[in-house]
Amino acid sequence: MQTADTLIRGGLLVAMDAAERVIENAAIAISGGEIVALGPAAGLEERFQAAETIDASDHIVMPGLINAHTHMADSLFRSLVEDLALEAWLETLWTAERRFVAADTVRLGADLALAEMIRGGTTTALDMFFYPESTAAAAREVGFRLMTGPVYFTFGSPDGKPPEERTESARAWIEEWMREPLLVPCVQTHNHLTVSPEDTQAARALADEYGIWLQTHCSETATEVATTREQFGKTPMRHLADLGVLTGRTVLAHCVHLTDEDVALLAGSGAAAVHNPLSNLKLGSGIADIDRLWKAGVPVLLGTDGPVSSNDLDMWTAMRFAGLLQRGVHEDPTLTPSRDIVRMVTRLAAEALGLGEVTGSLEVGKRADLILIDTRRPHLVPMFDVYSHLVYAVGRDDVSTVLIDGRIVMRERQLLTMNEGATINDSKALAREIAAYMTAQN
Repeated sequence: MQTADTLIRGGLLVAMDAAERVIENAAIAISGGEIVALGPAAGLEERFQAAETIDASDHIVMPGLINAHTHMADSLFRSLVEDLALEAWLETLWTAERRFVAADTVRLGADLALAEMIRGGTTTALDMFFYPESTAAAAREVGFRLMTGPVYFTFGSPDGKPPEERTESARAWIEEWMREPLLVPCVQTHNHLTVSPEDTQAARALADEYGIWLQTHCSETATEVATTREQFGKTPMRHLADLGVLTGRTVLAHCVHLTDEDVALLAGSGAAAVHNPLSNLKLGSGIADIDRLWKAGVPVLLGTDGPVSSNDLDMWTAMRFAGLLQRGVHEDPTLTPSRDIVRMVTRLAAEALGLGEVTGSLEVGKRADLILIDTRRPHLVPMFDVYSHLVYAVGRDDVSTVLIDGRIVMRERQLLTMNEGATINDSKALAREIAAYMTAQN
């Protein structure tokens, strides 16, 4: 018999590979963090002797979810700023961030976010926040696959770093972190109104120098679009295109308010858009027309945005809203099929982020980033269509076990790689300081 580190057997396998195989009573053999075999359990159990066997009976086994846009450390400010439009909301939030954002608090906020995301079945995230080394260190310790990197911010940055220092410090950051197995470095600009054209181009050049991705916000609100027209005489998308930002290694968060030319520019560039339905709804920013983007050939991914704007990091709720909104807005129940929504948070997301050879589907040769969903719940019985279940019935509390890179980071709802209790207590203590400071400001 062949040996393996872990054998998962007996579940309903939703592979999300190119063939989109669904295998009942399946098994997956994992060795060295890599999937070495998968298929019907009967065949694999005869071939492999594993150091550990996980019984996945009555569970769905699928790739871990990919959160393509978030601000993890903002978990420290959850519900601090409410009932404001984005621009006023940001100014209030930045007041708190300028006072409390530091290397140690970002680490605490990242730990809090990681606990929430792992519990919800998210195994990879693209994060934008200050002090990315703190977030990266938290992810490394926990064993979480993270895409992050230095953030450009020209005007009034909450971290206080001078704009002229950002490129060299960003280059040093990339050099330090680029060889971490679970860390995927990228370059980030906050947006084109907080980052000068010169700094935006410097960020693009740096990303190109290392062949890595660039993320920015784009066309999130009507006010943003109007302000951009006033300042630059063009839409945000045209502005970014003219600066050379749009390439196949660009990720644009939001893309809510787009003209026909914007959509054509986006589609022609190969850049990906990230739909953040919960944040956009809560801030009254509008609803991105992802059906329109799909039809134009734009890769559309899914994100939660930060837990201070959407108030949580729950990808299952984001999936559900992504499916429902298009049908309601267009009055067409045939739009956003469930399988397409699941692709947005698995294989499609991995491919658009340059991780298609690593994660996003369960296939031999890929890393073992996967989750088990317990279907022994009243709201998950019966099940006739597994994709519909994943989008419209499954919730984050149904995730029982999570593996990242073959390592079990949560088993039967117990986090194994972090001290969740200490993180919660420390976050509560800091929250009291934040509340007192913000009260004094008013």
